[in-house]
Amino acid sequence: MADENEQFNAHQADVRGRADSLVRAIFILAGGSLTVSIGFFSGSSRELLSAALIPILQASWWGLFISILSLASSLVAIIGRDYAFGERWRQKIYGKRQGAPNDPGWCEWLIWILAATGFVCFIFGMIGLAYVASATVSNA
Repeated sequence: MADENEQFNAHQADVRGRADSLVRAIFILAGGSLTVSIGFFSGSSRELLSAALIPILQASWWGLFISILSLASSLVAIIGRDYAFGERWRQKIYGKRQGAPNDPGWCEWLIWILAATGFVCFIFGMIGLAYVASATVSNA
């Protein structure tokens, strides 16, 4: 039984590590893309944009911004969930609680909704930026 618990804990740590790496990569890509594109299209390159591309560019910026906020919020929810779980576990160890600590189901849904929203907004934001960049190059 102890071996299964160790394997389970190692698996969970691996999944958390991969999720953390993915979120960090998205933060870097979204933040960098947002910063560079705002700087590029707010300056002298603005006249390269056709009127039809401006709403797509703005929607892309909002998508990237929302992805950053959603993923950061999902990380905060994960920390809150894990803290609450640890506190229930501590109470069980000290005999103030009967039974094993259970996980809060609503918090899992919140984490998944925030993470999925962040990932989808990131994908659409990046696709929008790529479309605007390719359309701008072909217009030049």
